[in-house]
Amino acid sequence: MKKSLLRLFALAMICLASSSLWAQVTTSALTGTVTDQASKELLIGASVVAKHLPSGTTYGAVTNAKGNYSIVGMRPGGPYSITVSYIGYDALTLNNISLALGETETINVKLKDGATQITEVVVTGKKGSAFNLQKTGAGTSFSRRNIERVPTVSRSIMDIARLTPQSNGNGSFAGANSRFNSFQIDGAVNNDVFGLGQSGKNAISIEAIDALQVVIAPFDVRQSGFTGGGMNAITKSGTNSLHGSVYDFYHNQDFYGSTAGKDVAKRTKLSKQYENTVGFTLGGPIIKDKLFFFANAEYVKKVTPATFIPGDGLSRITVEEAEQVAKKLQELGYDAGGYKAQDIPEETYKGLLRLDWNINQAHHLTLRYSHIDDKPYVFSNSATQLKFSNYGYTKRSVTNTFVAELNSRLSSTVSNELRASYSGIRDKRSFPGKPFPSVTINLSGGRRIFAGTDPFSGANELDQDIFSLTDNLTLSAGNHTFTFGTHNEFFRMRNLFINNLYGTYEYRNREVPNPAGGRPIVQPGLVDFMTIGTAGEVGPSTYNLSRVNTAVTGTPLWSPQFHAGQVSLYAQDDWKVNDQLRLTYGLRVDAPFFLDRPTENKKFNSGDIAREYDVTNHYLPGIKPLFSPRFGFRYSVDEDRRYTIRGGTGVFTGRVPFVWISNSFSNSGIEVERTSLYAGNNKTLGSVRFSADPRSAQSNANFVPGSTEVDLVAKNFTYPQVWRTNLAFEANLPWGVKASIEGMFTKNLNNIRYRNLALSPGKAITHAPGQVRPTYTRRDDKLYSSVIMMENSNKGYTYNFTATLSKDFGHGLDASVAYTYGAAVVGNDGLSSQAESNWKFNYSNDINADEVSYSSFDLRHRLIAQLNYRVEYAKHFATTIGLIYNGQSGPRYSILYNGDINGDGTSNDLAYLPSTMASSSRSAMDYATFLKENPDIAQYVGRIAPRNAFVAPFIHKVDLHFAQDFFVNVGGRRHTLQLNADVINLTNLLNRGWGMEPYVNYSSITPITVLRDGSYEFNHATKQPWSYSDINSRWRAQVGLKYIF
Repeated sequence: MKKSLLRLFALAMICLASSSLWAQVTTSALTGTVTDQASKELLIGASVVAKHLPSGTTYGAVTNAKGNYSIVGMRPGGPYSITVSYIGYDALTLNNISLALGETETINVKLKDGATQITEVVVTGKKGSAFNLQKTGAGTSFSRRNIERVPTVSRSIMDIARLTPQSNGNGSFAGANSRFNSFQIDGAVNNDVFGLGQSGKNAISIEAIDALQVVIAPFDVRQSGFTGGGMNAITKSGTNSLHGSVYDFYHNQDFYGSTAGKDVAKRTKLSKQYENTVGFTLGGPIIKDKLFFFANAEYVKKVTPATFIPGDGLSRITVEEAEQVAKKLQELGYDAGGYKAQDIPEETYKGLLRLDWNINQAHHLTLRYSHIDDKPYVFSNSATQLKFSNYGYTKRSVTNTFVAELNSRLSSTVSNELRASYSGIRDKRSFPGKPFPSVTINLSGGRRIFAGTDPFSGANELDQDIFSLTDNLTLSAGNHTFTFGTHNEFFRMRNLFINNLYGTYEYRNREVPNPAGGRPIVQPGLVDFMTIGTAGEVGPSTYNLSRVNTAVTGTPLWSPQFHAGQVSLYAQDDWKVNDQLRLTYGLRVDAPFFLDRPTENKKFNSGDIAREYDVTNHYLPGIKPLFSPRFGFRYSVDEDRRYTIRGGTGVFTGRVPFVWISNSFSNSGIEVERTSLYAGNNKTLGSVRFSADPRSAQSNANFVPGSTEVDLVAKNFTYPQVWRTNLAFEANLPWGVKASIEGMFTKNLNNIRYRNLALSPGKAITHAPGQVRPTYTRRDDKLYSSVIMMENSNKGYTYNFTATLSKDFGHGLDASVAYTYGAAVVGNDGLSSQAESNWKFNYSNDINADEVSYSSFDLRHRLIAQLNYRVEYAKHFATTIGLIYNGQSGPRYSILYNGDINGDGTSNDLAYLPSTMASSSRSAMDYATFLKENPDIAQYVGRIAPRNAFVAPFIHKVDLHFAQDFFVNVGGRRHTLQLNADVINLTNLLNRGWGMEPYVNYSSITPITVLRDGSYEFNHATKQPWSYSDINSRWRAQVGLKYIF
C-alpha cells in the first residue's frame, strides 16, 4: 500500500512540470485573434501587451501561426490597458478592460494597414463581455462592484453566492447538500472538509474579498472536488496607490421589526441585543510596480436573546410545564441554567496579510496568511421545543491558512502556475454547568423539552491539517490550448467525539389505560419523567450511554487520528475550431487514498453479520482511480456573436466529508462501548432507572457490558460522482437586453446510502391494500446497538431550467431577473455527521431500503431579480442603491408517526394517512379540519406519505442596500465618507404580514399516534404544519460608516 502511494507521489512530482486545478481558480485569462482589417489575413508575430493599471503589472504575448494569442495567470478585475501592435500597422490600444475571476475574455483585434512608423488608435469604454466567450457550463461571476451592492447584514460571502439562480439561498446548488460543495479562497481549501458544517465559517472578511466565482457545470476538467457547486474567491491586493478603509457596522434590537404575522394579537419588540463589526483594510506599494501589500483586520461582537420563551406568546411550552421540569432537576441536584430569557454571545477575530511581487514581467508571486478565531454559543428554541440554558454549548474554531502562488510565463506559448497551501483548523466544544445526562421529555402535540448536557458536546474536539500542492502548465499551439495538471492534497485528522458520554434518557408519550374506563389515553412523557427518584419510578423509552474502554486506549477521552490524501492528474485541449466554434475536451483522474485503518474488531469480523454481508469493520477503500471525462462546446450562431449555443456533458467527482470516514475509527467496537436501549411503541424500559452519574452502580446496572456500535464502509464504496449535462442558448437582443435559457440535468453515479445490519426483518404491517410497512427486530442487542454500513447508490437525479434577462441601461443603472424551475430526487441527503443519524433520520417506509424521494434541498420555483443604481452628482456626492427580490418555494417536510412503529428504535416512520381518526382534546384542530385546510396532504389519504412530499408556503423577500458617499479630492486622491444602510425583508417593514418565512423543525411533523388497538389519534400543537421563523420573518436592518481613501 505504502509503496503504491510513494509511486503515486513520485508521479505527481514529475507531473509538476505539467499542472492542475481542483476548483482552485485564482486568475483570469485573455485570448483572441489578430487579423488585417481589410484582407482578414492572419497577422503572425503581432505583439499583445496587457497592463494592469492599478499595479503596473504587465503581461505579454505574441500571435502564433494561426494569428492567435493567449495570456493566462492574469490578475482578475482591472482596469486593463491592452495594446496590440504590428510592423506596418496602426497600433490599437483598448482601455477600461475588466476581467472576471476564473474566466477567459476573448478580444479579437483587427489592425488597419498604416505607415511604416507605428501610430496608435485608442479605444475607450470597452469592458468585459457579459457573455464570456469561453464559458460552456452553468456558473456566475461577481466582481467587487457586484459585491458592494448586495444587501447584507450577516456580511457573509454566502449572501453573494445566493444570487446564483440555481442556488436555494442557503448554500445548496442544483439541489445538492452543501457538504458536497467546494469553497476555495486564493486557491486554498476553505470549506469544511471534515464535514461538521462550521469550520472556516466566514473565514475572511467580505471587505477583503475582491471577486467570487460560482461554478456548477464547468466542463473544464481543471475544476473538480464537488458534486454540488464550486465557489472560488480571491482576496484584494495592493496597488501603486496607498488605499484602504476603516469601517463600523452596527445593529441592535431597534433595527428589528416587531412580531411578524397577519393576525397577531400582541406584537412585541425583541429584547436587548446587538451586533457590531469594526475593522480596517490597507493596501499599497512597498516598491512601485514591483512589490505590494494588502492587510485586513476585523472584530465582530454579537449578542442575541433566546427566543420562544414559555409565556411569551410564541412558545407552545407552558410556564407550568417548564417549572415542573426545573424543580425536578433541582431535586436531582442539577442546576439546568433556567429556561427564561438569556443572552447568546458570539465573537470573532479575523486577520489577513497578502503580498504580491512582480519579480519581472514573466514571474509573479503571491503570498497570503489569514487567521480567524470564532467563538459562538450555540443555542436555539422553537415554538414546540424548549431547551434549558445549559443544553447549549460554546464552539471555538481557530483557523490559520497560508497560501503561496507563482505565475510564470516560460515562453510566448508556455505558461505555468504553481501553488502550495496549508490550513490548520482547531475546533473544540465546551458546555456550561456540571456534567449531567441529556434528558428529552415529550409533551402532547409534538412538543419537547431538553435539559442537561448536549449529548454531542460532552467530548468533542477536531484538529485538521490540510496541505495542498498544485501546478498548472498551459501550452498554446495554433488553434489549440493544451493544459496538463496535477493536484495533490494531504489531510491529517484528529477527532475526539464521544456522544452520550454522560448518558441520554428520553421519556416519550405512551398509551395508558383510561382511569374513567373506555378508550386508552396517550400520556405525555412528562408524567414518567416526574416519577424519577420515587418508589413508582418509570423507566425511559430510550436510553444511551457510551464508555471508553480504557484498558485498550489508556485514556477516558480517546480520540482517533487518521491520514488521507488525493492525487489528481488531468489533460485537456481547448480547440478553437473556427471563429464561431470552440470545443473543450479532457480527462481527469482522481485517486483518493487512506494511510490508516480503523482498529480491527476480530470478534465482529468473524461473526454472523460480517459473514452474511461480506464486510469487515477495518476496511477502507484502497487507491482506486476515478475517471471524469468531460466535453464542452460554445458555438456562435452568427459572426457578430449575437446568438450563442453552449453546453457540455461530463462526470464530476467530489469528496466524502471525512467525518463519515472518521465514524469507522470512532466506532470500531473496540475502543468505545455503547449501550442503546429502546422500548417498542407505547412502552418503557422497565429495568432502566435514571442516574446522574454515568459511573454509578445504577448506571452500571443500566449498561449492557460489551455492547457497542460498529460503523463500517462497504467494500465497493467509492467517492461521490455525478454525471452532469448542460445546454444553454444566449442572445443579445435589441435595446441592449441580454437573454439566456439554460437547462441542466444531473444523474447520481455514486451517492451515499446507509443500512443498519444489526436489524432483522420482522412481520410486516399492512395498513391498506398495497400499503405495507416492513418492521425490524435487533439481531443481538447484547453485542451491537447498531451496525451501520456506508455504501453507494446510483439512484437519484436533479434538473434545473433557468431563464435570465439583464440590461445595462448606462448612467449607473442595471437590472436583471432570473427564474429557475427544478427538482431534486435522492435516496439519502447525508444531513448528519454521524453514521447512525444519517441512517435513522433518513425518513422512510423501509428504513433499510434504498428509497428515493424528494430531497430536502429540492426547490421547485425560484425567482430572483436585481436592480442597481449609482450616480455621482454635485462634484462631491454619490448615491448607490441595490435592490434584490427573492421569491422561492418553501422548505419540504414529511409527516411521521409519533413513536416507533417499525421497531428500529426511532421516531422516523413515514405516516400512513387514514381517512378518519379521533383527535386529542389538546390538538389545535381536528383531523378533518387539518385535511380540509391542507389539500396537498389530503391527496395522500389512504397511502403512506413519501418523504418530503409536502412544501411549506412560498417565500417572498425584498432586500435593500443604500450607500451615500461624501467625497473630496485632496492631492489628486479621493477621500470618501460613506454611510451605509441595509434592510433585509423590506416588505415586512411596510406590512407585518408580508415577508413571512416558514420552517419545519427537523423537516417533519409527528401529529399521529398509533394506539395499542391499532387505531389512530391526531394531535398537532399548531394550526398549520409549519411554523414561521420569529427572527427571519421580521424586517431587520444595519447601518454602517466607512472611511475610504
